[in-house]
This record gives sequence, structure tokens and C-alpha cells, in this order.
Amino acid sequence: MIMSKAKHNKHRAKENAAQARATVPAAEPAATATADAAGEPLSEELAAAMAEANDRYLRAKAELENYRKRVQREFAEIREYSKHSVIEEFLPVFDHFQMAMGHVGENADLATLKQGMDMILGEFRRTLENLGVEPIDAVAQPFDPNQHEAIAQEASEQVPEGHVLRQWKCGYRIGERLLRPATVVVSSGPAAEMQE
Repeated sequence: MIMSKAKHNKHRAKENAAQARATVPAAEPAATATADAAGEPLSEELAAAMAEANDRYLRAKAELENYRKRVQREFAEIREYSKHSVIEEFLPVFDHFQMAMGHVGENADLATLKQGMDMILGEFRRTLENLGVEPIDAVAQPFDPNQHEAIAQEASEQVPEGHVLRQWKCGYRIGERLLRPATVVVSSGPAAEMQE
């Protein structure tokens, strides 16, 4: 049986439309699609399949959005919990400092005041240690730009060139992560003799 030329062209157009739909990635499924690319009405089975696919797509999209919001909420809770635990660690130090300041007016004895300040300093050190914070002791160490920040260079007879002569501010790290570099003065070695 030979197909008429019009039927053949119509059949060919349907095949081309089906191939185009298969090769082009679909955007958001159309909820109200009632015709294919050639303008032919969709069968009930195809329309039902498209409606089901659209429903699955919308559900997946809603689930993804809910997951994203839940993760954001959990991260916010973790940040809040972290802040609370750090502040909780420092509260005893603050209590000691307040007590020491309360006794300053009552007692002008410098030895007692120094003893109180030493206790507070010890509390600070213990608290930082509990939080995993390690001080960077830079004095007499070779200058390391990854851990030290040089603010000056001075001649020294005792400290070799390129080593830390003095530390202005202590540096700190947690594990391998640098919190703050140590602020240092670096030795330039023995002073050059003045030529006459």
C-alpha cells in the first residue's frame, strides 16, 4: 500500500517533532500543554504522563527548597551554639576581673592587686587553652612570614640576622589555622661599623 504524499509529509513532521523533543533538554514542564510541536492534540495517555512528570518536578523542587532552608537554619543554630559556648568559657574570667576591680577601691596594696591580675591572666590562658587556642612564641625564632608580621628591623649583637628580636603582640592559632600573626621586630644582625 502506497502512502499519499500528504500523509507521508504529515507522518514525517510527527517523527521530526518527536526527535526534536527527545534531543532538546526540557525546560519546566508545561502544566497546560494540549498539543505537540506539530499542533496535533496530545493523547490522554501522553497528557497524563506529562501532568505526572510536572507534578513530580514541582514536588522535587519544593523538597529541594525545604532542604535548603533547613540547612540554612541548622547552620544558624550551629553558629549560635558556638558563640554561646565561647562566651560561656570567658564568663569566669570576666567574673574574676569584676571582683578584682571591686577590690581596687578598698585596698591600695599593689602586691595584692598584682596577685589578682596574675590570677586573671592565668584564667585567660586556661580559657584560651580550653578553646584550643595556642600562642605563637616568636622571640629568638627565625622570622616566618606565615606566622609573624614584622613592624621594624633593628641591629643586635645577641640575636642573629633574620631572627625575631622582640615581640610586640603575641600571635595565636587554632590547630593549623592562624588567628593572628605575632607582631615582631626582626634582627638585622650586628650593627655595621661606621666608616670614618
